Amino acid sequence: MKHAAPATRQRGQSTIEYTVVVIAVVIVLVARPDVITDIVEALKQAYAAFVHAISASDILVS
Repeated sequence: MKHAAPATRQRGQSTIEYTVVVIAVVIVLVARPDVITDIVEALKQAYAAFVHAISASDILVS
């Protein structure tokens, strides 16, 4: 039977994972600063499609 890893090792691993993710996000933002605008536009389009689908529905949603 395996024993659980000590809490300090787990905390250290999560710190490394967090750091890697933050570095990846920073690299993306530096490489393409307009990526946030692209995300906002994609969300607007998805919301518009959702609203259109709801408004075109024949079934009354309660």
